[in-house]
Amino acid sequence: MEPNRISELGGWFEQEADALVLYARQWLDPHAAEDVVQDAFIDLMNCRRQPDHPKPWLYQAVRFRALKSLRTGQRRSRREALAAGEAEPCLEGTAAQALDAREAGLALAGLDPGEREVITLRIWGGLKLEEIAAITETSVATVFRRYRDGLAELRNLLEPPTSCPTCPH
Repeated sequence: MEPNRISELGGWFEQEADALVLYARQWLDPHAAEDVVQDAFIDLMNCRRQPDHPKPWLYQAVRFRALKSLRTGQRRSRREALAAGEAEPCLEGTAAQALDAREAGLALAGLDPGEREVITLRIWGGLKLEEIAAITETSVATVFRRYRDGLAELRNLLEPPTSCPTCPH
C-alpha cells in the first residue's frame, strides 16, 4: 500500500474512530464496538476501489458489523442459557454506557432505537440526512421525522423540572 493511502486512512481513523465507536456502542459493549470499528477500517484499507464518500461508507460498515455481532452474541447467549438450563438468557444493554455524561446516556438509551440511531449518526457522526437514509435504508423523510422526534424527546427528558408553572426557566 502506498504511503499517501496509509496517511489518508490514518487521518480518517483519527477523525472518525471515536464517533464510530460511539455509534457501535448502541448495540455492543465498548470492546466489541472498538473491534467492529477496527474491522471496518481494515475493510476500507482492503477495498480495491475506494468509496467516493468514505465517511458514510464507514458508518454503514460499522452498522452492518455491529448488528451482525449483536445477532451472533444473542444466539450464543441463548445457546449457553439453554445448555446451562436457564429459562432465558440475560442480555445486558449497553446504550447507557455510550456517553460519558450518564444522564444524557440514559436519556439517549431510552429513545426509540430508530431515533437513537439517527441522532447518533447526525450529531456524533456529523452525517447528512441523505447519508443517514442510505445507511439505515429508509427515506430522508423518515430520518428527518426520527431526528426531530428524538430531539424533542431528549429535550423533554433532559430539561430540569421547573418549581412552578410560571417560572421561565
